Amino acid sequence: MEPKELRQLLDAMTRSAKLSFERTGNLQPFAMSLNDQGKIRQLAFPERPDRPAEETTRFFEAGLELIAQQTTCKAVGFCSEVRLNGFAVMQVVFILEHRDRCAYRVVIPDLLDAKHRDARRTESRFFQRTNSFSATRW
Repeated sequence: MEPKELRQLLDAMTRSAKLSFERTGNLQPFAMSLNDQGKIRQLAFPERPDRPAEETTRFFEAGLELIAQQTTCKAVGFCSEVRLNGFAVMQVVFILEHRDRCAYRVVIPDLLDAKHRDARRTESRFFQRTNSFSATRW
């Protein structure tokens, strides 16, 4: 998976997801961003059992779009799907996107044994295209 910042973000997201699952036995969707200095930040949303999953997804997508507009943002990632398959086997799906608009959908079939990953290119969603004139001040 290229660029390397996406691998770095995926590793951080995988570690965070594992830690959360091991501590609580549960995993809620979450998002992360990586800036030019290599700092990773997590975006979380307070858990409410009565909140529909679609509302939570819309919140994260809107937040990532705003974060991606910052000129210092290099990459964003979203833990978009969490499924419990059998006893203690958690499948996780991450959407990762670099500011060069390279995006991947990564499926980890078993979070606790995250050696196996299925990474496939997908459509860019968070970083908007800009033309050369829009970034230039006249």
